[in-house]
Amino acid sequence: MAIQIIDYLTDQLKDERKLFLLIFSFNLLFFILGLALGYDVHHFADKADTDGTSYYNIALDPFSSSPEESGFRHATFLYPLITYLIAQGNPFATALTMELINITAFSFSVVMFSRVASLDNIRSSVLFYAFNPILLISTHGGMNEPLFFTFMFGALYYFRTDNFKMSAIFLAFASLARPDFVIFSFPFFLLTKDRKFLKYFMIPLITISIHGLHLIYRFGLDHFLRFTSGVDSGFPHSMIGIPFQTFFQNRFFGGVNTPAITGLNYLINEFLTWSIFFALILSVYFIYKKKHLDYFSLSLIVFGSVLQPAYSFFSGYFRFASMIPYLYKIPGLTLNNKLLPLFGFLYLISGLSLLFAWFF
Repeated sequence: MAIQIIDYLTDQLKDERKLFLLIFSFNLLFFILGLALGYDVHHFADKADTDGTSYYNIALDPFSSSPEESGFRHATFLYPLITYLIAQGNPFATALTMELINITAFSFSVVMFSRVASLDNIRSSVLFYAFNPILLISTHGGMNEPLFFTFMFGALYYFRTDNFKMSAIFLAFASLARPDFVIFSFPFFLLTKDRKFLKYFMIPLITISIHGLHLIYRFGLDHFLRFTSGVDSGFPHSMIGIPFQTFFQNRFFGGVNTPAITGLNYLINEFLTWSIFFALILSVYFIYKKKHLDYFSLSLIVFGSVLQPAYSFFSGYFRFASMIPYLYKIPGLTLNNKLLPLFGFLYLISGLSLLFAWFF
């Protein structure tokens, strides 16, 4: 039964239209199920115990002269801006629009990831990306990763197929969606492909520079310096520091503002989180041994390891780490044809269990 399910899903990966409809339909049905169970649209936005609360508040009035959310939240401006342009500040429409944008964006991100995976001929990685519980929770929790990942994987795909202009345009939009994450990909785009991308890099560079100047004008440079350093920002540490510091802090001393997860779901959560951590280490080892070269993943792992915003159990760094393609390639690189479907089925069940545990 498990093998049949995985075989069916794998077959859908080969057609982009079917793949989009499969992911879109699943996530839409999950949302409809929540509504049928009596939850309202706000349960999946400002009441989801995620950063979605901040993006919801910004989307109600992104140009407010007295912003309710910090400049750091406004930096990830594209998602709440698109929401506002559609919902026009109506509370119900804002929450509903956030969900529908994310379902659509995540479905497109899976398609873009599938294109990248096809270049490496490791199709199984698409399944592990599509049902990553961190990304599923981000999708239904009103967070901005789905939109950001769509542009990020689009930029990567077009870069690898030598369409540098399209890659630069996608990277520019990614810079508006999540500038604090996108900067860790810049070394890859600048240093590989014999630096052919250099002249096109002006497009995302100008975009992120103008956006940065707008934020500094609106909130002040000192606001961002104090927030990043952790000084009087309301956060226990700086946003940048010793690699994986807050991962170990949260594992052994407990996270901050973390929704209670108990019993079997807590074990599933810890299994997945530790799996991501060890997968990161294993990815570096495989790249070093040249089992499979992926310098985009290596750039993100090495330069992004100093990120520290992992206040809760699977936020912050692990949302960033979910962008690293190599994590999803490891099962296909290490497991044989008999073990891969079984592992995929167990991964699928674990991911869905955590998704349902978070919202219901």
